[in-house]
Amino acid sequence: MESIDVHDLPEDDAQLIAAFVEFLRLRQIQRGGEPATEIPVEAKQDEPVFASWPLGVKGTLSREEIYDYL
Repeated sequence: MESIDVHDLPEDDAQLIAAFVEFLRLRQIQRGGEPATEIPVEAKQDEPVFASWPLGVKGTLSREEIYDYL
C-alpha cells in the first residue's frame, strides 16, 4: 500500500494518523527490523519524547498521596 486516503477527514485526524504511522515505523526499527525509508530528522533525537496530558494540570499531588495505597 503506497498511500492512505484521508481527504475527507479533519486536519487533526489526518495528522493523528500520520503520527501513528511514524510511531509504527520507529517501533519496527526498535524491534530490529529494517526501516522502509529514511528516518525523519526529528525522530533521530537521542532525547525521549514523553506524552503529556492534554487537559492541563488541576492541582498537585505529593509522592505520598500517589503511592499511599501501597
